[in-house]
Amino acid sequence: MPISNFHSHCNFCDGRASMEQFVQYAVAKKLSAFGVSSHAPVPFASRWAMKADDMPEYIQEFNRLKKLYATKIELYLGLEIDYFANEKMAVFDAVKNVGLDYRIGSIHHIDNFPDGTRWNIDGSEKVFKLATEQIYNNDVRKIVRRYFELSEEMLCNASFDIIGHLDKIVPNASQFAEFSIADKWYNNLMLSLLTTIKEKQIIVEINTKSFLGRGITFPNQQYFKKINELKIPVMVNSDCHYPDLLTAGFNEVYVLLKDAGIKSVITRKANKWLEVGLV
Repeated sequence: MPISNFHSHCNFCDGRASMEQFVQYAVAKKLSAFGVSSHAPVPFASRWAMKADDMPEYIQEFNRLKKLYATKIELYLGLEIDYFANEKMAVFDAVKNVGLDYRIGSIHHIDNFPDGTRWNIDGSEKVFKLATEQIYNNDVRKIVRRYFELSEEMLCNASFDIIGHLDKIVPNASQFAEFSIADKWYNNLMLSLLTTIKEKQIIVEINTKSFLGRGITFPNQQYFKKINELKIPVMVNSDCHYPDLLTAGFNEVYVLLKDAGIKSVITRKANKWLEVGLV
């Protein structure tokens, strides 16, 4: 079946290789389509997001590669766009005229430390614990509920094609005895979010970034059957920062999807989304 990947990070943001190196690897792995999706510029100083001044070069380099590799692979221009509690639509508004082929909506930040320092939920367990103490009065459930509140808000306010790693809060939250993905209150949050995704007709990314190392996907594989039941379209992406991890975990996750009853995944061809069967 055609294999594609629409979530990767080259050195225009926090990736570890050039855009062309990623494209070359995608060609070598015989991907039918590949999307570049650097972190969109954010309204504050950042070491992980693209700088706004680099956007013209990002587009120029993509267009050069699209022409150069036209006979070998279909390339698509995307961005991973963050939604912030305080800035709301700032990032989405900043890239609305870029001319993207697709957009990934993601949340990495929810609230700030009391001193105004921004807190990334995907940081270390130590910093996550510190945020729990200083921002949420030692209540990890408040963090998780806040994350899902903003996820719902993002879905309702912003226009994009794909939701990225929709339960990324889980690994760090799992260090607390008060949290488990088996909890009823948490499953209710997930069900509500999946229902909204269905209503908004958004593609759910099955993110394999942590699969080979920790055996988990985002969303967690325990929700694959519910996703199938709701008939939500899915695509498999690796969210990789190194070219050699472009398809890491894909084969194993395809099997998990099939075991859950999911018969197809979404890819892109001739600039249109389409389903391809899992074989």
